[in-house]
Amino acid sequence: MRRLSALLLILLCVSILPASDHHDISLSFGHSMYRWPEKGISFSYGINIGLSSRWEVDIWGISEAVPKPFMDNMFGIDFSYSLMGPRSTASKIAGTGINMLLSVGGFYRTGNNGAGPIVSITPLAVGTPVSGRRERILKTGVGYDAVNNEVVVTFSLISLDFYVRGTYRDYM
Repeated sequence: MRRLSALLLILLCVSILPASDHHDISLSFGHSMYRWPEKGISFSYGINIGLSSRWEVDIWGISEAVPKPFMDNMFGIDFSYSLMGPRSTASKIAGTGINMLLSVGGFYRTGNNGAGPIVSITPLAVGTPVSGRRERILKTGVGYDAVNNEVVVTFSLISLDFYVRGTYRDYM
């Protein structure tokens, strides 16, 4: 199951890269948690790839940093839609600088081999690919762990996206 999931993620990422100019790429880092109450400090990381002017795919992970680094992890993939306007215009003209994201995807937890669907909302996303940076604030998600028959709630106070492709430097 793990090998098949990893293979599908790799094929998805490789197949969508050359399709159009909307394929900006960013690396994200930030705060996140998925266990309540949190008994330490967790962080999130991932890669975002733009699919169109409003759609993007986010491949992400949440790992524990303290007290046992990387012992309990959660990995997932989300497809996000920009609700307040285009996030990118695929040109040197920036998209909507203040946005809201609705995401649907799936997750896998290494601690108990749990997996299932997840829906999340980011009420405030400030920045665009053209500017080279974006802050996603107060992302909250609710998922259903079908393996362990439990509800999973994720929360991220802030996550920073640093764009490596699709910025103003690419349109000069």
